[in-house]
Amino acid sequence: MKKRALLIVDRGSREPEVRQEMQEICTLAKGKAGYDFADYCFLEVLPPFIDEGIRKCVDAGAEAITVMPYFLYPGMKLKDTVKQSARIGRDMNLNLVITRPLSYHPMMPELVSERLAELKKEKDIRLSDDQCDVLLIGHGSSDRNAHDAFVHTAEAIRPRYRNVHHCFLELDSPNIEEGVMQAVAMQPKVLLMMPYFLHRGAHIKRDVVNDVAAALEKAQFKGAYMARHLGVDDKLVNLVVERAKEVENRQGPDGSFGTAASRSMTERAFDIEKRSFEIIDSEAGPHGYNSMQWPIVRRVIHATADFDFAGSGKMLFHERAIESAFSAIKNRCTIVTDVDMVLAAINKKSLSDLGLKTACYISDKGVAEEAKKLGKTRSEMAMRHAAKEMDGGIVVIGNAPTALLEVISMAKEGVTKPALVVGIPVGFVSAPESKEALARTDDMPFITNVGRKGGSPAASSIINALLLLYQNNDSQRRE
Repeated sequence: MKKRALLIVDRGSREPEVRQEMQEICTLAKGKAGYDFADYCFLEVLPPFIDEGIRKCVDAGAEAITVMPYFLYPGMKLKDTVKQSARIGRDMNLNLVITRPLSYHPMMPELVSERLAELKKEKDIRLSDDQCDVLLIGHGSSDRNAHDAFVHTAEAIRPRYRNVHHCFLELDSPNIEEGVMQAVAMQPKVLLMMPYFLHRGAHIKRDVVNDVAAALEKAQFKGAYMARHLGVDDKLVNLVVERAKEVENRQGPDGSFGTAASRSMTERAFDIEKRSFEIIDSEAGPHGYNSMQWPIVRRVIHATADFDFAGSGKMLFHERAIESAFSAIKNRCTIVTDVDMVLAAINKKSLSDLGLKTACYISDKGVAEEAKKLGKTRSEMAMRHAAKEMDGGIVVIGNAPTALLEVISMAKEGVTKPALVVGIPVGFVSAPESKEALARTDDMPFITNVGRKGGSPAASSIINALLLLYQNNDSQRRE
C-alpha cells in the first residue's frame, strides 16, 4: 500500500498557541485516518510555508499527498492555497490532491451551538436556547463567497435561538460595534457571543476582545458573555478526515487521483470505516438491538463518537420502523428535514440512485413570515408547510423539538401520515419530552432515542444507514 501524507494548510500566525493547536489537529487526524505522515504549514506570515510542507511529506516517503486547506471560508486565502499547492504538485510531478475547506459542512453550525452550550453551562445561564440571543463574530473578507459562507452558518443556527445576529472584525459589515448595537436593540435577556475563529491567535486575544468591550460599554449592556473559539475539537478532526476521504475516494485503479469519480469508496477509505466499525463493535459489547437495528445504531455512534447511543434501551425502534422506511424508499418518497444541516449530510449519491426527493422549508421566507404572523416557531411552520410531502414520506428531525411535537400533532389531527419519523433532536428544553411523546405513538413508525443527546449528525446518519440497508437488501433480493 502506498505511503500517504496529510498536509494541513493554515493561514499562519505568530502566536505559539496556534502552532500548538495545529500540531494537535495533525496528530489526531493522523491517528484517526491512519496516515503515514501528517503535518501542518502556513500560507503566509511565517514558515513553514506550503513548499516546505510538501517537501517534508516527500522526504517522509509519502507517495500520495492530501492537502487540506484549513479555512472557514472559500475566499482569497483558499484560492491562493489551492493555486500554490497545485503548482508545486505539478512541478514536482506528485500524486497530490486538495480537499474542500471547512465551510458549508453541517458540523460547523453544530460546533457553534456546542460552544454556546458550554458558555451557558460555565456562566450558569438557565434560559432555554429559544430565550437567548446570539451574536456570531467572523473575521471578515472582501470576497463575497467568504461573506456568504459565514452568513450561511449564522442562518443555520437561527432556528434554535431567539435572535441570531452576525458581524465582522474587519473588511466587511456590519462591524463589531454595529453588530452589538443591532443585537442590544432587540432587548435580549442575555447575549451569547461566539467568535467564529479556528485559533486563539492575536485576533481572539486582543482585537475581538477590545472591540466587543468598547461596543458593550457604548451600548451600556451588561448581559453579554463570550464563548471560546473553535480550537481543537474531535468533531473538527473528523471533518478534516471526511474532507480528505471525499477527494481520496476519487482515486483510480492505477493509484492516481481524479479518475473514476463515480467510485463510492477507495479500498483505503473502506478499510478505515471497516476498522472504525470493528472498534465500535468491540467497545460497545453485548446489546439488545437486532441485525437490522444495530447497523443504524452503530452508524450513529460512528458519526458522534458517543457510545451512550449503544446503551440498552437508549435508541428506540417502532416495531414497523425499518419495514415502513423500506416501503417508503421503494415508492420513491420525499425525505423532509427540520433544518438544512440534516439535509446537507444525507448521502447525495444514495438519494440519486434511489430516486428520492428531499424538502426543507426552515429557510423559506414565506414560512418565516407566516410563523411570525401566527405566533409559531419557524420549525413548527416549516413542518406544516411540508405536510403533503411528509405524507407517506420520511421525516427527519435532529435539531428542533418543536418541529417534532408539531409532526406528532399533525399526525394526530390526520393532517399527514408519515411512513417514518426519525426524531432525535438535541437539547435541554423539550428535547427529551418530545422524544418521549414520539415513543408513545402506536400507529406512526418511529426511530428515536432517550434523553438530551441527538443532533443533526446523528439524525442524518440514521437516514444514511437506512438507505444503505435498503440498497444492500435490495441487491440481495435481486441476487
